[in-house]
Amino acid sequence: MSSSSGISVSILELYPEELEASGERGNVTALKTRLERAGHRADVVQHTVGRRLPKDPDIVVIGNGPVSAVRAVHDDILDNAAALRSLADDGVPFFAVGAGAELLGAGITLADGTVLEGVGIFPFSARRGVPRQVGYIVVETAQGTVVGFEDNASEWNLEAGAVPLGAVTSGGGNGNGREGVLAGSSVATQTKGPILPLNPSLSDALIRAALERRDEAYAPSAPHAELDRLAAKSREVIVANVKSVFTTI
Repeated sequence: MSSSSGISVSILELYPEELEASGERGNVTALKTRLERAGHRADVVQHTVGRRLPKDPDIVVIGNGPVSAVRAVHDDILDNAAALRSLADDGVPFFAVGAGAELLGAGITLADGTVLEGVGIFPFSARRGVPRQVGYIVVETAQGTVVGFEDNASEWNLEAGAVPLGAVTSGGGNGNGREGVLAGSSVATQTKGPILPLNPSLSDALIRAALERRDEAYAPSAPHAELDRLAAKSREVIVANVKSVFTTI
């Protein structure tokens, strides 16, 4: 594998107009900034309803939104399901949060009993209408401790053998002591915040997976130190207040 000499990396953001309810643009910015500080060019391309899906992304990101947004993009994402599955099968890492992750799962059962078909990239199904979980969350993962904020009324049921992102030490997560789900190098999560600026190790795992597909090495270095310092300070605040109960947002 070659050492990093600077390449162009494409980040595909799905449905930014509908699915950015929890600050998901911050996740895209975190990936772009860390790539640039590693000497790469990061190009963000967006897919919106009714447009042709951009070709050959290196990372795919999708965010969170209300049920109305899920309904608004549902037909379009199913129209592009085969292309998205092909990207995942080819090892392109996906990072999916909340409702966007549920669209990329096996399906969503809404509170009224309606079942929406999913794309089938992540091995879980979602059930809406459960008691809402709001507050800080702490998860132990293979990339270390992940922290953030949760605000959801969804229960995620992982398929047999599916690997969660991690184990919840504080908060609700999927509703069963686990949080999120993995599919190869792809990550689906209930944790918001936005999560990637707060958790550089998670960002770096996604970037590393994307660059390995291009036969490029990646490791954070001195230019990343200030980003990591700011993230660490924010994480300290969350951990110190993790038992706080939120009644309003």
